[in-house]
Amino acid sequence: MLIKNSIFKGLIVILTLLLAANLGFAQDETAETAEKLMIWQLEAIKDGDYQRFIEHGNKAFKELMDEYSFDNFKLQRGAKIVKGYKLEYLGTIRRIGMREHLWKIYISGDKYELLGSLTLSHAQGKVVGFNID
Repeated sequence: MLIKNSIFKGLIVILTLLLAANLGFAQDETAETAEKLMIWQLEAIKDGDYQRFIEHGNKAFKELMDEYSFDNFKLQRGAKIVKGYKLEYLGTIRRIGMREHLWKIYISGDKYELLGSLTLSHAQGKVVGFNID
C-alpha cells in the first residue's frame, strides 16, 4: 500500500513539473516583443552601432560578437539593410533553453529575400544568436 502511494505521489510531482514547464513556455515573449528586438538589431547594423547591437545580448553573445565580427557582419549585410526592409514573421523554433524566431526580410528594391533569425534564451530573454542568410 505504501509503495502504491509513493508511486502515485511521484506521478503527481512529475505531472506538476510538466504543467509548470508548459506554463513557462506559454509565458514566452510574444512575436511582437521578438520583432522589436529584431528591428533593434537591424537598425544597429544599419547605423553601424556596435554597442547598441550587443546591448540586449547575454554574456556569451557579447563576448563572441566582438567589434571585428560586427564590422564583418555589417560589411556583408549592412548595405542591403540600409536600402530599407520589411519583415514577415515566419514563426518560432523551440530549442533546449532557447527560442529561435524567424523572419523573411524583404529588401527594398531587391528581388531576393533574406532569412533572419534571432535566438533568445528562455531563462533571461536575452539575445544569444542573430543571423541573416
